[in-house]
Amino acid sequence: MPFVRAATFIRAATIAYVVCYASGWPVVHSAETPQSDCAASELLPSTVIALAEIHAPSEVVKTVMEYPMRQRLMDLPAYEKFTDSKEFKRLQMGIRAFEGSMKEPWPAALQSLTASGVTIALDAQHDGGVALLVKSSDAESLERFRDFLLGLQLLGGKSAQQGQYRDFTAYSLAGNLKMVLLDNWFVLTNKPALGKSIIDQYLDRKPQSLATNPSFMEASNQRNAASKPAAWAFVDIEAIRQAGIAKDLFQERVGNFFGELALGGILANLRHTPFATLALEIEPTQLQLKISSPHARQWEPPREYYFGDGQMATAPPLLEVENRLFALSTHRDLSQLWLRSGDLLSDRVLDQLAQADTQLTTFFSGKDFGEDILGSISGEIQFVSKVQEFSDEQPVPAIKLPAFALQFRLKEPEASRADLRRVFQSFIGFINVTGAQNGQPQFDLGMESIGSAQLHSATYVANRNLTDANHVPIFYNFSPTIGFAADNFIIASTTPLARELATQTSGSGDNRNTETANTFANLDAQHVKTALEINHGQLVANNMLEKGQSQAAAEEEIGLLLDLIGMLNDADFRFDADDQQLQLRLTVKVDE
Repeated sequence: MPFVRAATFIRAATIAYVVCYASGWPVVHSAETPQSDCAASELLPSTVIALAEIHAPSEVVKTVMEYPMRQRLMDLPAYEKFTDSKEFKRLQMGIRAFEGSMKEPWPAALQSLTASGVTIALDAQHDGGVALLVKSSDAESLERFRDFLLGLQLLGGKSAQQGQYRDFTAYSLAGNLKMVLLDNWFVLTNKPALGKSIIDQYLDRKPQSLATNPSFMEASNQRNAASKPAAWAFVDIEAIRQAGIAKDLFQERVGNFFGELALGGILANLRHTPFATLALEIEPTQLQLKISSPHARQWEPPREYYFGDGQMATAPPLLEVENRLFALSTHRDLSQLWLRSGDLLSDRVLDQLAQADTQLTTFFSGKDFGEDILGSISGEIQFVSKVQEFSDEQPVPAIKLPAFALQFRLKEPEASRADLRRVFQSFIGFINVTGAQNGQPQFDLGMESIGSAQLHSATYVANRNLTDANHVPIFYNFSPTIGFAADNFIIASTTPLARELATQTSGSGDNRNTETANTFANLDAQHVKTALEINHGQLVANNMLEKGQSQAAAEEEIGLLLDLIGMLNDADFRFDADDQQLQLRLTVKVDE
């Protein structure tokens, strides 16, 4: 039956294709003309605020089709199930109809249709106008593709309206979409005025276009100096600022403390930088996305805490631990952030910080939290998380959470240790009091020395009434611990992790951030999979409760998630800053 429907669809598309010619849709411009020998940026208006290009779509498809994990995806039970679905059969019928109209297999048709690239642009002048431009190596292929689209209109019971503009025929498709062929160019837009401006520029070649926009020219020169990515995008940040779009991104003061901590420096740059670019590189074993923008040191105030005062500060090495799941290292001067919060944060957040500052000053025996406590910590911050292991001597919680830790470097270790130790003990005492009121188990304080390092820990006293090993509460994942090793201050969720960090040599670790990264992070997909696998039963149960699925369906869905994660290796994120450029780089590696 599916094959009968496919054959019917192909015959209908072929009939529609013939009807196109019978209806008088012209076949013109069969050879490339001098006007078509140009770039998309030369046809687009200078008011374009965002543009994305795929240089060679057929090469991108070829790379994806040759990915090592492709066969593994096809071997999944979920893929086999998809191939039996109605959606897959409709897709197959559509591909056959497309190949019938193009008179060649779809990879070859894609190659000829998009040989010179695909461009999509967003224009600010024409009320959100969007244009898609495709330059083909073969005008006849474009004409066949046009007729295929018009044939689909007929199959849907709608005839495409035609209009003429400067000897070119425009066709109305679904909604407000207009399509026109300009010799070797295929143009699709949602705004007729934008389409007319493209035709005018194609014929008249006025001196002003996106190609002459100074920001676009600078961005293009930077792209041409490097290897050509699979996809590239340009965003005119200055034009967006002037148009009043996305005002929250350009405000001097932000409304979220942790958002400021994570992105404050980037937001400061957005208030001044003229443009940003995105580049996507696709290789057989990895994907890499780069986001770049110009930068200048005079744009940083009042956010010097983010970049380093005087010279660009860099992140310390990533912490190395066994079964590491995630690690992040960054530079942030927390004392500067706290003390200059009046210049950085909204009034609402400042009111909340003022209350917190009063409470923290009391907690730290009258010492100013921003100046005395945070001021004793350097800007080097390290975070690490790992798959947690449980011994037979301790209660094993039903939901097993990863262990995690923060590590700071103390400017004056001897002067700071006593205060930090007392605050930790007071905090545990407070938790014990409130926990007792709610019937929670108590913490038992402990201390141990490892060489010159010291650990101060709090361990939950085991509840003798815990007889069901499958219902041990989640808080048994934690044994809060602080540690002092050389000039490092460690705050860990578990004692074993604090012990592992305390025994490391100062300055050791993962040095992939080299000497330039302001922030560097790594996620290990294989250990993410392990962390999920040890909670498989809970994941299935939660899926059944939230989605109302059967156990078999829930296990299938969770199994698919684990299979997909298992195909990845790891992911790196890094943020580099210098006196000329900011760059964010995300790299995802697949498991070969």
